[in-house]
Amino acid sequence: MKQLFSKLMAFAALAVVFSAMTGCGGVQSSNTNANNTATNASAQKQPGSSDYPPLASGLADAEVEMLDGTKIKISDKKGKVLLINIWGTWCGPCIAEMPHLIALQNEHGEQGFEAIGLNIGDGGGSPEPLNDIKEFVAKQKLNYTIAIASNAVTNQFYLITKQQVVPQTILVDRAGKLRGVFVGGGPRIFSSMKQNVEKVMAE
Repeated sequence: MKQLFSKLMAFAALAVVFSAMTGCGGVQSSNTNANNTATNASAQKQPGSSDYPPLASGLADAEVEMLDGTKIKISDKKGKVLLINIWGTWCGPCIAEMPHLIALQNEHGEQGFEAIGLNIGDGGGSPEPLNDIKEFVAKQKLNYTIAIASNAVTNQFYLITKQQVVPQTILVDRAGKLRGVFVGGGPRIFSSMKQNVEKVMAE
C-alpha cells in the first residue's frame, strides 16, 4: 500500500502542462478542453530519479500498427527517449505542432531520441483511411515514426491525462519512465515540450 501511495504521489508531481488553446475532440470525446493551469513539478526532481512512475503497461505493451502493416510495442523502444503524440489529420492544433516534432527529431534523433506519432482515427472512433494518412505524412514531410493507434491505445492516453482531446503528447525516458504530459497545442506547450525533452536527453 505504501509503495502504491508513493507511485501515486510521484505521478502527481509530473510535469503536466495544459495549453491555453483548446484541443480537438478525440475518440469518445466529452468535449473536455485543455484550459487548465500549467505546472512544472518535474523540475524539482533529480535527473534519473526512480520516483518517476513507469509508463503504464497498458500503453507500453500495446501493439500499434506501422504504415507498412508491421506492428511494434512502445516497450520495444526502451533505451530511447520517446515523445509519443496522438493526432488526427483533421486536427488543426495537431498540424500546427508537427514542425516542432520534426525539429526535435532533427535535433536529437542521432542521440537516441524518437518522436512517435499515433494516428487516432477520424475522431469518432473509426480509423482514417491508410492512403489518406500516407498522403498526409508525405505532404507534411514528417521525419518521425508514424503508426496507427487503436481506440484501446487512445483510451490509455486518456487514462493518463484525464483529457479526451488531441493533440496529446507524453515524454518517456530511456528507462521507460513517464516524465512529462502535454495536452493541447500552442506556444506554451511547444516551449515546455522542448525544454523537457532537452532536460531528459541531457541525463
